[in-house]
Amino acid sequence: MKFKGVATLIALAATALLGACHDARLPAQGSAASEGNHTAVLGGFGGGPQAPSDAQAIPPPPGVPRLARAQLVPSGPDAALAVWLQDGNVVAASYTKAGGWGPSQALEEIFGDDSDPQLASNGQGTAMAVWRHTVGSIQSLRYSRFDSSGWSVPDVMPGALPQPRTERGAAPRIRMDAQGQVLAEWTSGFDPSQTQSARYVPGQGWSPAASALASAAPASPAPPPPSPAR
Repeated sequence: MKFKGVATLIALAATALLGACHDARLPAQGSAASEGNHTAVLGGFGGGPQAPSDAQAIPPPPGVPRLARAQLVPSGPDAALAVWLQDGNVVAASYTKAGGWGPSQALEEIFGDDSDPQLASNGQGTAMAVWRHTVGSIQSLRYSRFDSSGWSVPDVMPGALPQPRTERGAAPRIRMDAQGQVLAEWTSGFDPSQTQSARYVPGQGWSPAASALASAAPASPAPPPPSPAR
């Protein structure tokens, strides 16, 4: 009887452990699937974390190049936006549940190469796209804002100088709050040990980029010297 009771306890513990592991793989209901790159990915598409099981699956936008990665964000209850790179330009498309994906459009076509597009939204009809623009050795960040009028004419982010692009990317990071304000951060091109950041406020635009030391874990204090022997 003792052996049977112990076996039952072991089985119950194993079941509870497996259940906890399963739950840890799923994001909390209603949470933004965007903690890694500050974008919300719908239906698990776009290389982000898996969406909750009851999230609406959205098909990939048509025409995305095979090696490109589209980023998707919810722009409303039954709508979404996507951006990706195509022929060196940032391309965007809109999705509605009723009509599917609309035609894609290049946000701009100017001299130089675009890369590292990032997309964020408040889920209430407002979104922001930020990307790197390279002309020779000159690096800059450009942006376009989406609202009920569509995408704004792209412009350069004032004072932004990102680190030159490498194979690892060093893409900018952006986050939008419910009011449509955006915080952007990136590795500084002036000093790789620093980050630059800027804030966008609707009706005011971007603040000038400001530099700060990159966050790092504080060093552990040195152990005290041993007490002299007595």
